[in-house]
Amino acid sequence: MDASSEIKQQSDRRPSPFMRLRSALRYGTSLRGKLIVLVLAIALLVVGALYWFSLASLRTSITAIYESRARSVAAVITKSIQENDYILYYSDEFDADIGRLLDRYETVMGITVVGMSARGFLVVASTDPTAVGELATEEDQSRFEALSSVEVVGERVGGTAFLRAYHPIFSGADLIGVVLVDMSLTEQSQYIASLSWKYGIASIGGFLILGGLLYLALHAIVTKPVKKIAQAMGAVAQRHYDVEVSAPFRRIPGTRQRDEVSQLIDGFNLMTKVIHSHEQELMKLVVLDELTGTYTLDHLRAELERELHKTRRYKHPTSLLLIELRGIDDLSSDEADGVLVRTAGFLVSNLRNVDVLFRISDKRFASLLPETPPEGAAVAARRLGAQTPDVTNQYDFDLELAIEHIGWGEEGAPAIDEVVALISGPFDALRE
Repeated sequence: MDASSEIKQQSDRRPSPFMRLRSALRYGTSLRGKLIVLVLAIALLVVGALYWFSLASLRTSITAIYESRARSVAAVITKSIQENDYILYYSDEFDADIGRLLDRYETVMGITVVGMSARGFLVVASTDPTAVGELATEEDQSRFEALSSVEVVGERVGGTAFLRAYHPIFSGADLIGVVLVDMSLTEQSQYIASLSWKYGIASIGGFLILGGLLYLALHAIVTKPVKKIAQAMGAVAQRHYDVEVSAPFRRIPGTRQRDEVSQLIDGFNLMTKVIHSHEQELMKLVVLDELTGTYTLDHLRAELERELHKTRRYKHPTSLLLIELRGIDDLSSDEADGVLVRTAGFLVSNLRNVDVLFRISDKRFASLLPETPPEGAAVAARRLGAQTPDVTNQYDFDLELAIEHIGWGEEGAPAIDEVVALISGPFDALRE
């Protein structure tokens, strides 16, 4: 692969803004934060659905009440007309009946009585005196002729919305007139608005209570034990093995364990004990560095000798990655040790399983890359360098991980003493 192709591949792998945002949300937020957002979303959906359903039912019920009231007023007028024969003329009695209805129902905006005449439907009485004697429009004439029962419809004139009830008056089978009752919806709107505020306040309270209960339940079941495990894992990563995650309460012997979190806790505690035991045995063989848990320089010498022999005899490539920590000279011994342990954990997690890590000096690590040519080691070095902010950004001082690589291929390999002298010498000499 030539240099231009490699640069293009590196550019193609550069994270997009969406990938950066997704990574920040997934890894940059705590489990508690994710659960809070999830719980609030669930509570909002549940309470919002209940609020919408209740408000919709409320609107339907109130609308039905007002429609029933409009029908009732229209029926009263119709009955008065039929009993007193007011349809063909206007009288003081009829005017008194309308006045009483207007006093009784404050929401009634107007009452109009339309009677059948030779010219068609004509306004014979109205709370608007100027309308008396007017002939109904062609549209209203058609609507009146089609009436067979009471109809209530919503109307709007200008910016005012109201209900209009059409109550037909029959003489036998013949339609002889229509009573129109207009009712204001202002009271209805005010009533709905008032109840909407009360429903809204109650919904907010329900949202907070439901969200709080869900969060407390999830916190006790998931967040709290997982946080304990995460903290314990951090301690193990620092090579403190005397940690144990406690269960929420004691399990009665014989109880079948189906809870996954409890299984995870038990598995983690067992794993910690096994790792500690194995490491203690390896320490006795003097192949592990006591501080970082990586292999020692003596073990690297043995492993490297074996790989270099394969290179010289069978032309199998062998490479090394060298990593040196810079910027920790002014730290205390304990602080520097902490940085070394964290860095070792970072390197192990970002190298292949076959790329064994060794600590070869106070501030230097080496990773053996078997069956890897120098070109492959260069790619591995760049890949590892791109991941170094994961460890360097954890500190408030300028920590730097300098990374170099060396390798040998078909041309053969030098003697082991020469390689050890090279990797133990000045770091800048590795570039030459």
